[in-house]
Amino acid sequence: MSDFILVTFVSVLALLGHGAVKVNGLKWLIRALIVFVILFELSLVTVGANNSTFANNVLLTMVVTTTVILFYWGRKLISAILTPLDGVVSLRVLTGPIRHKMSWTKAINEWVMFIPTSFPHLTGMFIYITVLGYFMQNVNPGGFDFPAIPLPMPVQLSQIFSYNGLGLVLLSFSGVGLFVSRDWKSALKRLGWEKPTWAQVGVGLGLIVFSFVYDLLWSLYTHAQPGQDMATKISGYNSGTFATGGDLSASIVIALFVAICAGVGEETMTRGALQPALGIVPAAVMHGVLHAQFSHAPTLIIQVAIWSIVFGMARRFTNTTTTMIGHCGFNFITTFLFAFNP
Repeated sequence: MSDFILVTFVSVLALLGHGAVKVNGLKWLIRALIVFVILFELSLVTVGANNSTFANNVLLTMVVTTTVILFYWGRKLISAILTPLDGVVSLRVLTGPIRHKMSWTKAINEWVMFIPTSFPHLTGMFIYITVLGYFMQNVNPGGFDFPAIPLPMPVQLSQIFSYNGLGLVLLSFSGVGLFVSRDWKSALKRLGWEKPTWAQVGVGLGLIVFSFVYDLLWSLYTHAQPGQDMATKISGYNSGTFATGGDLSASIVIALFVAICAGVGEETMTRGALQPALGIVPAAVMHGVLHAQFSHAPTLIIQVAIWSIVFGMARRFTNTTTTMIGHCGFNFITTFLFAFNP
C-alpha cells in the first residue's frame, strides 16, 4: 500500500506539471518543492545520514543534477546529451540517411529528447532523478560479485497489482497529462496504446523468443558463478512468490495476473511514457532499477536494463502494444512454470 501511495503522490505532481503550463503559480509551487528537496538531500549529505559511501555519492549526484535542471542552460545541456544518444541507440542515425535521405547529423537530432522549454518535461525529469536516486541508494555495488545471494523475500502479489500494475499505469497516464493537457484518445496515442497489426503481433512473439534466448545467454555468466547455484536460488525465489503446488488452474490464473500487471504496467511507463520524452537508454535504466528486489545484486538490474533497451528499439519501430505482447508473453510463460512447479 505504501508503494501505491507514493505512486499516487508522484502522479499528482506530474499532473501539476502539466497544469503549470496554464497556471503560472503552479510553476513556482513545483520549483519551490524542487528547491526544498535539494536542500533536504544536501542536509542528508552534510550530516552523513547514509553509512554507505556509495549511497552518499548517489545522494550528492541527485543534488547536483536536480539543481542543474532548474536552469535553462542545464536543461539544454542534458537535452544535448540525451538527443544524440537516442539518435544512435534508436538507429535513427541509420534509418534517416537510408530511408529518408537525411544527413546523419539531422537524423540524430530529428527527435529532441527532454525539451528544455517544456515545464512538464522539467517536472518529469525531477521525478525521474528522485525516483532513480531513491532506488540507487539501496543498491549494493559489491553485489557485482554476488555476495548477497540468496535472494531476499519474494515480492507479494498484492504489490505486483498495486505497484507494477495499477500504480505504473496511473503514473503513466498522469505523466502525459490525461484530462489536463490531453484527452483520453490523445493520451492513449502518446503512450503507444494502439491496435497492433499482424506484423507487429509477430514482432511481439519474436520478443518472447528473444527474451528466452537472452536469459539463456546471460545465465552462462550468472549461473556459472562459483558457489552461488543461481539457477536453484532464482527458481526458489520465484516459486516462493508464485507457487500453487501443482494446481493447473491456479497456476494459469496467477500467470495471467502477473503477465498483465507487470507487462502492461511496466511497458506503459517505460516504453509509453518515459521513452518518447527521455529516450531508450534512460527509460531502460529506470526499468532495471525499478526491480528493487535485485538491489543487492546489481548484475541482475543490468540484465533487465539491457533487455529493456532491445524492447525499446522494438518500440521505436512499432508501438507500446507490441512490446506488451512480448513482455506479457514472457512473464506468462515463466510465471506459469514457476507457479505450476509440480
